Amino acid sequence: MTRKANTKVSRLAATQGCRIQDKSKRSKDIQDALPDRSQTSSASSPASSSTNTTPLWTPRETLRDCYRETVHRLYPYYTPKDDFEILALSDGHYKEEATVEGITRFIDAAVADFKSREYAVRMATQCLDTKADITGLKPRPGDPGVFTRPLPGSDYSVRLFPGSKAASEYCLDFVLTQTGEAVNSPFEFSLFAGPGPTTPVGFAPTVGISPLECSFGVAQEDISPGEEKFVLRDGQLCTLRRPGYKDVQFVVPMRRRPEPEKPNVDTIEFPAYV
Repeated sequence: MTRKANTKVSRLAATQGCRIQDKSKRSKDIQDALPDRSQTSSASSPASSSTNTTPLWTPRETLRDCYRETVHRLYPYYTPKDDFEILALSDGHYKEEATVEGITRFIDAAVADFKSREYAVRMATQCLDTKADITGLKPRPGDPGVFTRPLPGSDYSVRLFPGSKAASEYCLDFVLTQTGEAVNSPFEFSLFAGPGPTTPVGFAPTVGISPLECSFGVAQEDISPGEEKFVLRDGQLCTLRRPGYKDVQFVVPMRRRPEPEKPNVDTIEFPAYV
C-alpha cells in the first residue's frame, strides 16, 4: 500500500477521543485511523457495581466492529454498503441533511479522492481488518470489567472501564449515580495518578491527568457531551482532589495476564517482599 493511499484513508478518520495499540503491525497511518470521538452510547447501566454479565452487543474484535457502531449511532437511517462507507462515515464529518441522498453525495465525493471505488474499498478493508485494542471507547451495557463507585457528598460516581489490554490502560469518566449517564467534568477537581501499592518506589512519578481528548488537541470545553475520559494504568494509585472535600483515593484494577511458558532453566527464588 502506498503512503499516499494510507494518508487518504487516515484523513477519513480523525484520532480525537480514542487510540489503538498495534496488534497487526500495519502501517502507522492505518493504525491511527480512529473515529472522531468515542462513538458509543454515553449512558450505561446504573452506577453501583462491576458489570460482569453476558455482553449484549457484538464483540469489538476489529476496527470494523467499532466503526459500524459509530455509523449506526450517528446515522441510524443509513446502512453502509461496504467498508469504504463505514470508514468514510465513522468520523462524523457528514452533518448535512439527514437523508440517504445526502449521504450518497458525501460518499461519492469521498470516493473521488481514489482512483476507483474498488480501490477505495480495498484500502478501507485493510484498515478495518485491524484487530481492535482501543483505549477510549465508552462501555456498553453488559460489557465486562466496568466498575462504578459513588463519590461521597456528590450526585456523581467514578466509573472505570477497560482500555487497551496490551498497554495496560484503564479509562475513568464520571456518571450520574442514579442513571449511569456519562457527563463531562461535573465539578472542579484535580486527578493524580502514581505508583500503586505493588509498584517499586521510584518506579514512576505521580502526575496530573488530563482528558484523553486534550492529547489530540481538543479543548476541554469542546469535548462532546458525555465523551470525556481520562487514561490510567492498571495498578496505579489515583487521587481525586475536590475543593471542600476529603481527597478520594483508589487503586486501578489489574488485569490478569496468562502465565508465561516456563523455560528449561534452573530457578532460584528470592522473597517477593521484605
